[in-house]
Amino acid sequence: MQFVKEAGKQRKKSKSAGCPMLQKKKLQRQFKDELAKSGALDIEDLLKLGHRLGTCPYYGARRAVPAADLVVLPYQSLLHSATRESLGVNLKDCVIIIDEAHNLVDTVTSIHSCQVTASQVSN
Repeated sequence: MQFVKEAGKQRKKSKSAGCPMLQKKKLQRQFKDELAKSGALDIEDLLKLGHRLGTCPYYGARRAVPAADLVVLPYQSLLHSATRESLGVNLKDCVIIIDEAHNLVDTVTSIHSCQVTASQVSN
């Protein structure tokens, strides 16, 4: 058990905290290298690769995004800057193709708005 200092207090940190498939950084690097050698992979292929190597395919694929030639993702993730940055997607010199663009205005509106109830306003 480890102790983590947090705001002047100590708390116990379990060794089992976090994803067990992320504990070996070498396997994540190997996953990224395998992706670089492969052609386009779908989600099932990423899952098989992760299981074969014994590492997390989700985080392995996320780490490979900045070097990818093609990234397919929901446009909500592309339009929301914090989400886009967390995914490592850089839009400079990129071509963006949006499918289902008739939903685009509603999506942009919902990303940049919030709902407030009458009781929240009265408080």
